[in-house]
Amino acid sequence: MLSARQMLIFKYIVEEFIETAEPVGSKLLMTKYELPYSSATIRNEMSKLEELGFLVKTHTSSGRVPSKKGYYYYVNTLLQPNVDEQVKNQVATIFSDTHQSLNSLIKESCEMLSQLTDLTAVALGPNSSYECLQNITLVPIGTRNVTAIIVTDKGHVENRVFTLSETLSLDDLQSCVAVMNDTLVGTPINQVADRLENDVKPILNTRIKEHEILFNAFLEAFMKFARNNVYFSGKDHLLYQPEYNDVNKLRKLVSAFENSSNWNFLAPTDDDGIKVLIGDDSNVSGLDDVSVISSSFDTGGASKGTISVIGPTRMPYKKVVSLVEYITENIERIIKENDE
Repeated sequence: MLSARQMLIFKYIVEEFIETAEPVGSKLLMTKYELPYSSATIRNEMSKLEELGFLVKTHTSSGRVPSKKGYYYYVNTLLQPNVDEQVKNQVATIFSDTHQSLNSLIKESCEMLSQLTDLTAVALGPNSSYECLQNITLVPIGTRNVTAIIVTDKGHVENRVFTLSETLSLDDLQSCVAVMNDTLVGTPINQVADRLENDVKPILNTRIKEHEILFNAFLEAFMKFARNNVYFSGKDHLLYQPEYNDVNKLRKLVSAFENSSNWNFLAPTDDDGIKVLIGDDSNVSGLDDVSVISSSFDTGGASKGTISVIGPTRMPYKKVVSLVEYITENIERIIKENDE
């Protein structure tokens, strides 16, 4: 258990390092934060905090920086989340349209979170097993093109453009869509590909001349549905953090972003509330100086999504935790209002 003096000194060390990315010394703490202790007393307390594992001494200076254990202590004990009114007003803009699709809501929330934190945000939409096909609609675009709009019961939308020609007629396209609406509506998205092959393809084969072209086009669209539930925003923000001036670290980070399967560990769990993963606990491509802050949200029924912020271990935890919590609460509120 830390004393009140140790907690105060430790809190200022963490917040100073978050702000500057520079090791923190006793003289700076004494003068900048006007602490009522001598430099020698502060140094002594810093040594004790180092012995307890909350701080580590860098090789480049006499200053200290927080350890992983220290960051966890700061988050779990000293953090007081709070979102100011100005930020609440900014966030309110994306929640003013209460009838937007879930897909759009998640993407816009992800973008807003990245803008407000200057870090990378990633959102995982609901698992496709909880999302069912609602309908497929055809919309003509000019005289030669037709867009097929595929919509799920969660508001997720995918488009597929078809160019009409001598081999592909509007009648064939309409017949194909009619068969799929009759056969597939209500089917979970992760089961559509199998049902296309087993139930729809035999019917198309007997009715439509260019059935292979149409079948493959819709199969590709539904496969995209099933795998495309990871949204990133602000990937480049981390590239400007001093922690990633190292080329090898930067290469690992870029590689992690390129493969969406790397982020499956952020999938929703039964645990509600904020989840904070620091350093090598973050599971981000072998990097030990990355933190991830996540929160899950209900999307209806048994389905859940998550929204997360990825940044260096010295990220502004108070601001990020507050925003992630506030935004997920609002996502759930909008979804609940739309279901009523």
